[in-house]
Amino acid sequence: MSKKIKILGIFMLIGILLLAACSNEASSSGGKDEKVTINYWSMWNTGEPQQVVLQGIIDAYEKENKNVKIDVQWMGRQVMSDVRNAALGGDAPDLTEQSGAEVAGTLLKNNLAEPLDTLLSMKIPNEGTVFKEVFIDDVVSFYEQEGKTFFIPYEIISSGFHYNKNLFEENGVEPPKTWDEFLAVSETMKSKGIAPFAQDGNIDFYNAYYYYWLVERIMGPGALLEAAGDKTGETWLQPGYLEAAQKLQELVDKDYFAAGYEGSQYPAAQTSWAKGDAAMILNGSWLSSETKQYTSDDFAYSAFPFPEIDGSKGNYDQAELYLIGWVAPKGANVDAVQDFLAFAMQKGYQEGIVTDTGNISTRKDLEAPEALASFRETIVNASSYHPEYDGLQAEYPEWWKTVFLPLDDKLIFGQMKAEEFVQELKVQTEKYWSKQ
Repeated sequence: MSKKIKILGIFMLIGILLLAACSNEASSSGGKDEKVTINYWSMWNTGEPQQVVLQGIIDAYEKENKNVKIDVQWMGRQVMSDVRNAALGGDAPDLTEQSGAEVAGTLLKNNLAEPLDTLLSMKIPNEGTVFKEVFIDDVVSFYEQEGKTFFIPYEIISSGFHYNKNLFEENGVEPPKTWDEFLAVSETMKSKGIAPFAQDGNIDFYNAYYYYWLVERIMGPGALLEAAGDKTGETWLQPGYLEAAQKLQELVDKDYFAAGYEGSQYPAAQTSWAKGDAAMILNGSWLSSETKQYTSDDFAYSAFPFPEIDGSKGNYDQAELYLIGWVAPKGANVDAVQDFLAFAMQKGYQEGIVTDTGNISTRKDLEAPEALASFRETIVNASSYHPEYDGLQAEYPEWWKTVFLPLDDKLIFGQMKAEEFVQELKVQTEKYWSKQ
């Protein structure tokens, strides 16, 4: 065999090996010539601000990645139940989103999600920053499972007492930090003919904010979840749960809620609050976006955390962390998903969460909208976090709907006293679990 033939053979062999290497790279990460489809089921509805922002990110990604098609379906808030059923049947989408609590309660505890740990060390395109380093401390790790990351949050929500700073200043009061200060502010407002609290009574999960936060402050995070999961119901008879109910009853008995709140139909009460007819409203951080059209030019949005109660386990600086983010269900194309998420978390795209949706971004280099600056400050400076409603609505959704919310409505409407409330929680929780 001539040297020329030998050399030609060597070059052919090298060419075959290089082609194989390129082929393997394409199959593992979606190479430039391989057509890839990412099936994405979103919690947002068409036309919502978040949907518009996300669609813009998707369009930009597809423009830069001609081989990738993101097939997105805007499915609304109940998407997680559809995802769970699809995952159990082996036909889940590659990407979906919801609150972290619901993702944990629906997918993570059932081993129906793929870990996204490689993403944490990837570089953000056009920035060069390591992915995990762009987030506010602890938000990415909040829903870790056994040291693995499954949930990537892009939006932060929290809850607390909204108020108009100018109204407080006009009436000589400051945001309270303790329960006694809170009662004093409420009494001052009432004495001046201003209802201390606005409340749309027809929204049961808004009504639930009071008792949930009282238990958080009195007994600390995890206490509500523990009581709900006690199949004997006996945990509800511990003193702290009664104390929380008594404090809520105190607010009702003092007539601090605006007249007619029991029958108020959303959004009547929050609109009335925005117009200055009530001093405070306990609600989620989305409230400013929903009410800004009703406020006067001198309305100055602010918020303060639920007050601390002397001698209790919970602290004023323990914050609620209600995260919205992405997860890759079991069987997803993880490489393709991670590449898209690294792209989506670019600062230029995440700015839309702040400017276009009026919410708080999880990126630490993006300030909150002015109306939510106090919420972001509370979150960034928190000593610890807990999920919204202590995770009840996600961990025990049927108990939450059929046992807790109806009883809580009766308590906040003054139709049931504190002692009867905890007794009924004990009885009905035991009855609920006995049928499961």
